[in-house]
Amino acid sequence: MSDRSDVFTDHYRLLRRDPAARRRLIDDPVAGLKEYFGSMPEGNYRVEAVPQEPDTITIVLPAPPAKGEPTAADIDAASRRIYDLLFSDGVGGYLIPDESLTWLLRDMRSTWAAAAAARQKTGE
Repeated sequence: MSDRSDVFTDHYRLLRRDPAARRRLIDDPVAGLKEYFGSMPEGNYRVEAVPQEPDTITIVLPAPPAKGEPTAADIDAASRRIYDLLFSDGVGGYLIPDESLTWLLRDMRSTWAAAAAARQKTGE
């Protein structure tokens, strides 16, 4: 395992070690991410933080269909995206229920990584 670090690894480390930062992210995920990374894109989306607890199994449910009962295509799409993440020491990450949010998250992370690289270059 490498000791190399990046802005995302540093963020997860902070959230595991700093109860106040963790609480701020849980209470208001958008503000918590903006506080740490410096920006959040505008848009019609929500961000939720689901804290892992040592005595709790966390179940992430697929998004319901837009209207009415799920179609065969909805069920097929949801069943292709089921993951069992089995870690005894916790795992951090982002779960995205819709392909359009994939691009939003990629843009967010690219912006954050570029800003961190620029800060590192200037010695901030």
